[in-house]
Amino acid sequence: MTESIKNLVSINGVSGNEKNVCEYIKSQILSYSDKVYTDVLGNLVAVKRGGGKRIMLMAHTDQIGIVCTFVDEKGFIRVSSVGGVDPHNFNNCHVAFENGIKGVFVCEKKDGKIQDCYVDIGSCSRDETLSKIDIGMTAKFDCGFYDNENVIVSGALDDRLGCYILMETLKKMKATDNEVYFVFSSQEEVGLRGAKVSGFDINPDIAIAVDVTIAADTPGCDDYGCKLGGGAGIKVRDSSAICNKALVDELENIAAERQIPYQRDVLTAGGTDIGAVQMCGRGVIVGGVSVAVRNVHTGAETAAKKDIRAAVELLCAYLEKEVENRQ
Repeated sequence: MTESIKNLVSINGVSGNEKNVCEYIKSQILSYSDKVYTDVLGNLVAVKRGGGKRIMLMAHTDQIGIVCTFVDEKGFIRVSSVGGVDPHNFNNCHVAFENGIKGVFVCEKKDGKIQDCYVDIGSCSRDETLSKIDIGMTAKFDCGFYDNENVIVSGALDDRLGCYILMETLKKMKATDNEVYFVFSSQEEVGLRGAKVSGFDINPDIAIAVDVTIAADTPGCDDYGCKLGGGAGIKVRDSSAICNKALVDELENIAAERQIPYQRDVLTAGGTDIGAVQMCGRGVIVGGVSVAVRNVHTGAETAAKKDIRAAVELLCAYLEKEVENRQ
């Protein structure tokens, strides 16, 4: 588990620049799939053929980051955010541009906005910086990785954890009568864009997003929501979608039958790819399987290994069963 997730989070995949992430995933899943393809918006799709319901499992490949918008005369790079970047969470953090050039992200003001931030790559002039960095080039926050017997800590667990869970589910799932689409979606962090295209293209009967959710168990949090180590999160709703009750009940029943630890995920802020897919065509039954993560959208996102394993077990168990298109 650890090595595969470490490989995933090490790849630069800021929204719109997910190609290398998809290439790595494709190299790991090709032999387990009946068909693998990439669509116009950069979604990677792996298919397990069957004659039953079309089930779409989604995890997004992109991560938050920054984009170069201007270089001043001294060579400092002004930036804009890609996705939900809070400068307070990344002040003086290392960044890595998509071409490998590294620098330091600095916020000039204590409570500054993104327009108060710059990246220092050690240049002394505008020309020197522009010889290395192009306007419009993205960079990821490069804050390191570590794990112990219980947790994994890294940036980009949102949502490379979901990608890992889909990869493992594809590898471990038993034969199914349904047609299952594993969608590694693009540009989720900037508006669920890849999911909208993939949902229209596949037209699934059921869609399940596999993503992180906010762990509400740290000091200062109210005592509600998902907890680190509490098991797979079964999504009830978030700000983008209300999940199908029959699907929620089915996932909970499966978890109880298989003795898979689980908890209910009610996310009051933030959404997932199902928000874009549920309104495709005549409508899609949607649900979610989540992993509770502390410090979301920082360089030290923290997840419990037991929750990751539980999510894989739950999805495999769900795909084994005969799936009905319930209203």
